[in-house]
Amino acid sequence: MPRWRATILPMRRVPTLLVSLITLLLLPGCAHDAGREFARYYDEQGLFALNLPAANDITVTPPQPAETGPGLLTGVVSSPPAPSPSPAAGAFGGGIDVAGAEPDQTVYQAFAVTADGFDDLDQMALYFLTGDPIVDVTIDDPTRVDGDPARLIVADIDQAGEVTSSLAAAMTLGDGATGYLIVAQFPPGGWNEERDDFERIVRSFRTNVPPGLETFPVAGQAP
Repeated sequence: MPRWRATILPMRRVPTLLVSLITLLLLPGCAHDAGREFARYYDEQGLFALNLPAANDITVTPPQPAETGPGLLTGVVSSPPAPSPSPAAGAFGGGIDVAGAEPDQTVYQAFAVTADGFDDLDQMALYFLTGDPIVDVTIDDPTRVDGDPARLIVADIDQAGEVTSSLAAAMTLGDGATGYLIVAQFPPGGWNEERDDFERIVRSFRTNVPPGLETFPVAGQAP
């Protein structure tokens, strides 16, 4: 089966902000089963809450201030659990059962960032996503995130002429001081299959929630 790479787009020009919007992955390019079940995630800083796939592993990204440009206030990465190898029937010495159901490979991320350095959503989108030459935007539409004006951007990641992954991102300046990004990464060309779940997640997003509430078991904190 072909493999795909979701390449990290770093928060450029902010070397001290050690978080990126797109995690470095090497995963099979497979569609997910429709109808994910969701559970509520509450940011421990109280900055946002949203629904994420209940089966996923959750990793919290702690605050990371920046000397210049936007700083990360808080974040979360929601990743499908790694599949467990299982012996293949009749295989010499066992092996991986490649005939089994393909695992979900879509990764979701949500971040709260300082936004007072951006004049508008165009600047925010350019900084975090569209300014990188490997990002080939296929959709750029207005939308809303928790009632605030936002941008929906769907793009392919093109490296050396090869589309290695696709992504969808909803971003908003929020109240002008705190902005938010919601990102989904998936195999190339998978937007039609991913759209419904991504839109459900975006619709579920809320800001200014009580801190300390938690539904998911947290796998750990990013360094």
